[in-house]
Amino acid sequence: KIMKQNLPLNQAILTVEQLDKEYPFVDLLLDAGFKHVFGRQKNKDILIAFLNQIIPDRTIVDLTYNQNEQIPDNIESKASRFDLYCTTDDGSRIIVELQRKEQHDYIHRSLYYSSLPIAEQVRIGNETYMFSHIYIVNILNFTLKETAHREQVLSAFRYKEIEDNTLLTDRITHIFVELPKFKKKLEEIDKENVQDIFYFCLRNLKDLKTIPDSLDTEIAQRIFTASAVAAMTTQEKMYYIDNMNTERDIRNQIQFAADKGREEGLKKGLEEGKKEGREEGLKRGLEEGKKEGLKRGREEERKLMASKLKAMGVPIDTIIESSGLTREEIEKL
Repeated sequence: KIMKQNLPLNQAILTVEQLDKEYPFVDLLLDAGFKHVFGRQKNKDILIAFLNQIIPDRTIVDLTYNQNEQIPDNIESKASRFDLYCTTDDGSRIIVELQRKEQHDYIHRSLYYSSLPIAEQVRIGNETYMFSHIYIVNILNFTLKETAHREQVLSAFRYKEIEDNTLLTDRITHIFVELPKFKKKLEEIDKENVQDIFYFCLRNLKDLKTIPDSLDTEIAQRIFTASAVAAMTTQEKMYYIDNMNTERDIRNQIQFAADKGREEGLKKGLEEGKKEGREEGLKRGLEEGKKEGLKRGREEERKLMASKLKAMGVPIDTIIESSGLTREEIEKL
């Protein structure tokens, strides 16, 4: 009943018994928890209810879960694995991505994903280049810099003319749910506001010990029932624990590499800055040398952190997300 993982030395390995005792509900921002609730056939009514709250101009009656990996057209391309990939009753394609940590150029990732269902439909013989509506739903546990000026949790984007805002097509819609912008507490939730119930559960369900009496609506009860750890099979619990441990393990590796990189990077940067400062004059050199040294130190810190994570075998997408470096910069390390 114990999942063996490379956890930090001060972190006890979580057992099934501890999971039952300490965590009444799954964490919906953890990959295993999200898919347990939203990604199973028996719970597709929950996914449909959520999508109907955030997708504009459309009401979903039914959907089918698709294979969540898009196979590339050639050997040089990489396969893309989505968290959820669905086809609705009217043929629309919906990709749902859960992103827990901030990622460099995340908007470009969403744009890339929107191209894959297009290629899929054209590839099967659609010679007119017509394709069904495509929705890329991004559930984010961080705020995008592109939408930081907006207070709304939900943002939806389509292709429009720059000057007069004329809609070019409604076939592709990018939807972003930025959960940090949702700040309502339990007592502030209107139980008739289904959208707020979903936002609240995505952010806070893992911290609840009991089902709140104030959330007695049908959809709220469905979410709580589907998220209950006690109702999971032993195999499901072990898979969930494995995911928890892996997430904790990666966080620990990232923190270690960041601390070590910061220490070595700042030391090297300050030494170079002080050396240049002495050549230009002690007073001015120390002032400007420290400033430049800190800048170089930060750059060196990011590279050192990325190098250490790469040596640890951490996935390259995680390194990009943690260091801010590009894939090309990391491959050169």
